[in-house]
Amino acid sequence: MVLDFLTLSIVILLNAITMAIVWGLIWWSHRAFGAARIWMAACLTSAVGGLVLSLEAIAPVTTNVIGNGFVFFGFCLFWVGVRQIYGDRLPWLESIAITVVSLAILIAFSTVYPSGPARNAVYAIGQSVPLAFAIYDLTRPDRRSPGSLLAAAAMLIAILVHAVETGANFMHSAGAMTQFHYDVIETMVILLVIFSGVVWNFGMIVMAIDHLRAELTVLTYRDELTGIGNRRLLLERLAAEQAQRKRKPLALLMFDLDNFKAINDDHGHAAGDACLRRVAELASAHLRPGDLLTRLGGDEFCALLPGADVKEAARIAARLVAACREMNVDWASGTISLSLSIGVAEASPANPQSGVDLMEAADQALYTVKRQGRDGYAVAARLHPRKQAELSSASTGINGAPALDAL
Repeated sequence: MVLDFLTLSIVILLNAITMAIVWGLIWWSHRAFGAARIWMAACLTSAVGGLVLSLEAIAPVTTNVIGNGFVFFGFCLFWVGVRQIYGDRLPWLESIAITVVSLAILIAFSTVYPSGPARNAVYAIGQSVPLAFAIYDLTRPDRRSPGSLLAAAAMLIAILVHAVETGANFMHSAGAMTQFHYDVIETMVILLVIFSGVVWNFGMIVMAIDHLRAELTVLTYRDELTGIGNRRLLLERLAAEQAQRKRKPLALLMFDLDNFKAINDDHGHAAGDACLRRVAELASAHLRPGDLLTRLGGDEFCALLPGADVKEAARIAARLVAACREMNVDWASGTISLSLSIGVAEASPANPQSGVDLMEAADQALYTVKRQGRDGYAVAARLHPRKQAELSSASTGINGAPALDAL
């Protein structure tokens, strides 16, 4: 089967416009998703290139150079979009260089040293180089996913069929292949390139879905003000840790900022927000790797400490109280002094508790600190009798008392 060039050009044009519409709709729905905008531009640029190439009968050399210039840059834009979705530096200079160099060589083989096979090789290389770079970025070990591997595989097919077509062109020029067989190969190659383009766009749509789902997950579990986890994340982690409590302890710190309402009243809500962010930063700096810090709402925070027993949790609580006591927030209305009240609770094989019970125990310990004057920590009373006796003289550190000497 041999299709005429005009028919193939129309198919390429319609395919590119269709994919541009798809990416345009994705971008319209998710304006912050820059890769969709770039891939839409890639499809539109390739469509313009195909439209110009279809006018070859008017001015063969001019339309060939201009049309392929758009195609080269359109393929580069697919690579730029891949880099964009992964947050890498965008290769604009490299894309311009690939396009300019390819066009310069194409012009040379169209005017100074006319050669059909050489021009054909330039077409293939100018389109394959950005695809090869995109394949590298898509298949890096930390980025492999069904969508990225599908897109990379389709791009590899496009590179391979370009190589086959280039070889066939040289064979035809050398008289080793008949015109009919070359036309058949040319038709199949163009159809395979169109097919591969559809497939790699589909792979990138899967990547876009994964990316947007990941962003939604982050928004679902992140506190917007402080950037740390939220109540939903804490509850899910508590549930996930349920099985582990049979083998290792789990500690929970529940704490809030003392006199937070007074801060808002005296300095304004913007100052209160700034203080909450500073507390989140302070707590993040003093927790261990693997600990989970969350904001429950208002000025109330929780820190989940997997594997920590009550003594270790109390040490961390004491360090947080001391560090916050030394931290001030400079504001236009004056310096704001901060302090924390922290409740400590533990679940362990010897002291099993559900997530709800653990939070309740930490909350009761927090209110113990509040009743005794704030600016300190307290360990929950719901402990194994022997462990409670060990901590009885050191379970509360209020207003700077050296409560950790016995721990």
